[in-house]
Amino acid sequence: MHKALRRQPWTCARCLRKQQRANSTAAGIAVNDDNNFQSTYLHSTPSTRTKGDNALLRDVFNRKALSQATDTRRSGLIGNSLLTTPKGFKKFAETSVLQCKRLVERTLAASTAEEYKAIPKDLDRLSDLLCRVIDLSDFIRSIHPSADVAAAASASYSLMFQYMNELNTTTGLNAQLKKAWDIPEVRSQWNEEERMVAMLLMRDFAKSGIHLPEKQRQQFVSLSNDIVQLGNDFVNQMDHAKDYVSFSAKQLDGLDPTLIQGLKHHERAQIPVSSRFSKMVLHSAKDPVTRREMYLAERSASKKTVSTLEQLLLRRAQLAKLTGFDNFAQMALIEKMAKTPEAVNNFLESINANNKLHVQKELAPLLDIKRKLDQGAESLDPWDHNYLLSKLDQMEGASGPRTSKSRLQESARSYFAIGHVMQGLSSLFESLYGVRFVPKETAQGEIWHTDVRRLDVYTDKQEHIATIYCDLFSRPGKQAHPAHFTLLCSREISNEEIRDCAERNEPLNNGMPTLSSTSGSQGETKHHQIPIIALVCGFPHSSAANEPALLSQYNLISLFHEMGHAIHSILGRTSLQGISGTRVATDFSELPSVLMESFATDPSVLKLFARHHQTDEAMPDDLIRILASSTAKDSFRQGAFSNESQILMSILDQIYHGDGPVQALRSGRYDSTAVYYDVWNQHGSMPEPWGTSWQGFFGHLHGYGASYYSYLFDTAIARRVWSRVFRSGEGAGAIDRNAGERFKEEVLRWGGGRDPWLCLEGLLGEGRGVLAEGGEEAMLEVGRWGVGVGGVGEVE
Repeated sequence: MHKALRRQPWTCARCLRKQQRANSTAAGIAVNDDNNFQSTYLHSTPSTRTKGDNALLRDVFNRKALSQATDTRRSGLIGNSLLTTPKGFKKFAETSVLQCKRLVERTLAASTAEEYKAIPKDLDRLSDLLCRVIDLSDFIRSIHPSADVAAAASASYSLMFQYMNELNTTTGLNAQLKKAWDIPEVRSQWNEEERMVAMLLMRDFAKSGIHLPEKQRQQFVSLSNDIVQLGNDFVNQMDHAKDYVSFSAKQLDGLDPTLIQGLKHHERAQIPVSSRFSKMVLHSAKDPVTRREMYLAERSASKKTVSTLEQLLLRRAQLAKLTGFDNFAQMALIEKMAKTPEAVNNFLESINANNKLHVQKELAPLLDIKRKLDQGAESLDPWDHNYLLSKLDQMEGASGPRTSKSRLQESARSYFAIGHVMQGLSSLFESLYGVRFVPKETAQGEIWHTDVRRLDVYTDKQEHIATIYCDLFSRPGKQAHPAHFTLLCSREISNEEIRDCAERNEPLNNGMPTLSSTSGSQGETKHHQIPIIALVCGFPHSSAANEPALLSQYNLISLFHEMGHAIHSILGRTSLQGISGTRVATDFSELPSVLMESFATDPSVLKLFARHHQTDEAMPDDLIRILASSTAKDSFRQGAFSNESQILMSILDQIYHGDGPVQALRSGRYDSTAVYYDVWNQHGSMPEPWGTSWQGFFGHLHGYGASYYSYLFDTAIARRVWSRVFRSGEGAGAIDRNAGERFKEEVLRWGGGRDPWLCLEGLLGEGRGVLAEGGEEAMLEVGRWGVGVGGVGEVE
């Protein structure tokens, strides 16, 4: 899942609403020292690339430790010249605020056509100054192992957030932008990007309540702060109603007694809720009453958690009414591809109807098994599902020789060494888009932990166009879920900035890399701020001293998913940062990442990198085929049921942000549990038993309020793109340069600078104009494509 910050809106809602080299460096090798490796790693350049590049990339990630750097340069975090010490965060924020104030003063003083013409670029630069401090500070405070650095980053975040609150009350910015828009001779001189940014900024101003009278505007600020706090509390303080469930030995018949021996207390086993033991109960306990009790405990949130969620929904409803919308969904969707709640509901109804037949086919063999165990059974209960799936596996195993899923996954893991996978991603991107990864030694102080590896991204013209900091391994206190963070966006650096830095004797762009290019008949040189990305995962280190970390199939797909976001940031190079890379409509942002999941186990892609970490033998064709067929079988068994769960969650999200909470404002009470039951029992295949409150664990309600359908939506689009654009490649299978260039030119390079519906129409070359027009009919068209029987559960 693409990670960005979620904070109080100002002019850059995409950045402001979305959430959320330490002291050693990457150089030579600490163990099994290899002089040839050190020499290549430290001194190679992209222009002197050799056949050994792939081996170098594998080695950089497969080796557990890299020795002390020979490069004695001192650098700030991610190369920022101000961040060499914790105190630098304060200077970074204060310097940025001064730069912001100069831009605000210039915008407010604009009076000529030429001055009004500069407003979109100036406000975009203002947004960039805010975002670069807030995004980096929020990231560092959450991941840096040093308490001093984390505290300094947090203080920097707070200082910039406070200044942003001041901008929320600066009505003159909105007035000047609207005035510029209304002057024909000004607007006619704006290019497409400037018009797009101006339109987005005006929309964001309206959503931030800037047009409201002073009293209501202060209320807007207060409500926005409440929503941020309640959202954070909901996600961070989630809790179950029970900590454990007590069972007798008889109730746990079917489980291996030795596995739960340590949980016994007075002859009863205390099974912790939401643990591997509770999962064992749901998969293996023979007694349906036992499974039911465990199911209820697993899906019951505490009263405090549910109350926090309900207060969040009520505050959002209040905010929407304050700003002139009927409900929060209407407010949130106006900037999305869907545009309206009605369009989303049409899409979900279409997807659900398409999926129901597949669900019935999946559940039929499970019901047959249940009837054999219980001859009076007429239907399936939700606590039967995992248990009966396990029974189905056992029955198929007993019917003849076959490769078990666990044995297959363990066998495949040997071919998924982390370095080999990273090399595979580089080879794939080079084949599709003409860009590749080059390992780069880091200066002292540039990275926040010794696990971090730096990759510079180069084009086939030897242009350095992006930097990725890869923090891929788990450690205490670090988030476990894979995520992509954009720490610095792509944008064009103005000549004015260059002059200002020269006059102040300051390094351009705080010392971080820039790209210079010459274009036009006059040979004009342009400078671009290149994107800086952090890719964070929680993969386990290898337990063996001299062996690389080996990825499971799930981790492999997760890494490919996050790299889909990264390639969007890398190739979405625009002149203005507010529309660069992943700064697109939420319901379009997951397309590149979901699409990348299809590449992860495609045979033609596996042949690029899947080699045994010990013997260097390529993955056998038989294993590749088995892997693909096993994945397809698993998708058939539970893909549609998994899809249904996502559909129900999306429907629930829409209802939670619809008229219900608005109507509940009078009483101040909203029953989220009753609504949850209505959705599950009206639209689901199995009725939900009374006594659960699973909505309390629906964390995406915070970050994706009224937009959770985006996962399903982008999955439907990604399936269409995969089948119509990539898998149709002749000869090379999915690795088709023509298909890659088509996807880059029609989707990736635009970032958010083009209507996504136009991108989709141009890419697919179908839709008879329906896609280009967008709206409800286009949403229905995507719904008709369906999401197939492969699961659409998101990789976060």
